[in-house]
Amino acid sequence: MQRMRKRLLDVHVCELPKKSDSNLPKLPPNARFYTRWKRNFQKIFLVCITHPLTRNYLRSLAAVAFEKRRHGRSTTWWVIHPCSNLRYYWDFLMTFTFLYMFIAIPYILAFHRIAKSSDPKIWNLVYPAYIICLCDIGLNMITGFESKDGHEIFLDPILIIQNYMKGYFFFDLISSIPYVWFYQDRILPPGPNSNSLLLIPEFLPLLKIIRIFTLRHYIGQILHTDSDMYLITSKLYEKSDSDIYLMYFHIGMSNIMTSTCLEFYSLGKMDMVTRCILLLFGKGCIIYFLVIILQLIESAAEAELKYQQVIYQVKEYIHQKKFPENLKKRLIDYYEYRFQGSYFKENAIYRTLSNLLNQEIMMHSTRGLLDTATILHHLPRSIIGNLMEILKPVIYLNEDIIYKSKTEGDCMFFIVSGTVALITFSGKEICHEKDGGYFGEAAIIFPDRKRLETVIALEVCELVRLDRRDFKRMFPTTSILYKRLENVAKERYQKINKLERIDSVIDIHEDKIDIIN
Repeated sequence: MQRMRKRLLDVHVCELPKKSDSNLPKLPPNARFYTRWKRNFQKIFLVCITHPLTRNYLRSLAAVAFEKRRHGRSTTWWVIHPCSNLRYYWDFLMTFTFLYMFIAIPYILAFHRIAKSSDPKIWNLVYPAYIICLCDIGLNMITGFESKDGHEIFLDPILIIQNYMKGYFFFDLISSIPYVWFYQDRILPPGPNSNSLLLIPEFLPLLKIIRIFTLRHYIGQILHTDSDMYLITSKLYEKSDSDIYLMYFHIGMSNIMTSTCLEFYSLGKMDMVTRCILLLFGKGCIIYFLVIILQLIESAAEAELKYQQVIYQVKEYIHQKKFPENLKKRLIDYYEYRFQGSYFKENAIYRTLSNLLNQEIMMHSTRGLLDTATILHHLPRSIIGNLMEILKPVIYLNEDIIYKSKTEGDCMFFIVSGTVALITFSGKEICHEKDGGYFGEAAIIFPDRKRLETVIALEVCELVRLDRRDFKRMFPTTSILYKRLENVAKERYQKINKLERIDSVIDIHEDKIDIIN
């Protein structure tokens, strides 16, 4: 009776035993404390389903589970996954660290080391941030990275170090060293005994701006390094820090934006030269940025703009038809998953390509299926190529019913990404099929039989459909693939019938108990 009530629900309630979310090997009951601690500690290194970037690389729960197994059971389990909880919270800390350094370092250089010739003790404020940045370099050495196309995540320590060395390692290192540790001299004012050259290493931490492009905030703090500059001639350094900052922020912004600075009442030669150079540079920057923006709007944003137009039309259609909120959300979710933020005429592109190119594109799009679908392993390349030609991609949303039992069927499905549940007519759960799985094969092998199972999508599923008509045309009954599917269909048919018989016996027994009571 309980199973009958469950079948009336609109959602799938899983009956299969739940496995460990970490996908790590189970420990014996008498495992030592260190072994248990290591297993719990290892979880923060693994990919996390709630990480904002996880769905960009792993598009199904099965892919996430496979990634956890691959990482957790390897010898390099100590490598940090780029989509792990540890990396997420560390990046959160580094965000505030960078913001703090971008404010503190220019402030110390401009208002103390240059303007007031203070001693190096003022750098004590930044030492904790330097230590965090040095730790960040170490963590970057053991944090995996994704491939350029975003389809693979590398966790090999050697590849990680090589990739980091080619990227930001040099800038991270030279901008994370507190150089004042090596000398404790006070910067002397400009003159015969000036030691202003010691300031050069202290400017190196500013290279962290290469990491985050936020240079505008600091333009007002880089224009006063000469004794003939406005800071010295006007004795502005005698005023408060807020007045100095406000003045030079205004000067810097006006120079970049090629506006005037009428508040200058005393200009030296260096000020005039610097201002003329920055006026030309500012105008050139504006022209350059306008050209870049126009190019981006014309080329890169075309697919995104078309996608927004399609979404707008869909929303107008929903509004006109007055769909309920649930249907509205499912329709929007479908378009978001289908086009991934970019709209292009896929069929028009396919029509302009040769059959060989289309076949290679299909094989590349379903390469995960070819790797994980055991029924397709060791098949000749010609058979794989013929199969790719007749497969049709389809998408089902969470809780979609792909087909019901006791209905006619003329196709089967392979799972590219996602998870589905197979349920008997009486409501007994048979199994879950994940990435590389397949179902519905009986419909193309035994066309006179109705389907014995109902299939429900447990998440957004990307499938490929194989129609019976195309299969019969491409693969005779003597082919390898036909024989494999025939064996699978017979085994699944026997398994479902066995479950149905057991379920009917249980129902009869429950009915007798109800009558007695």
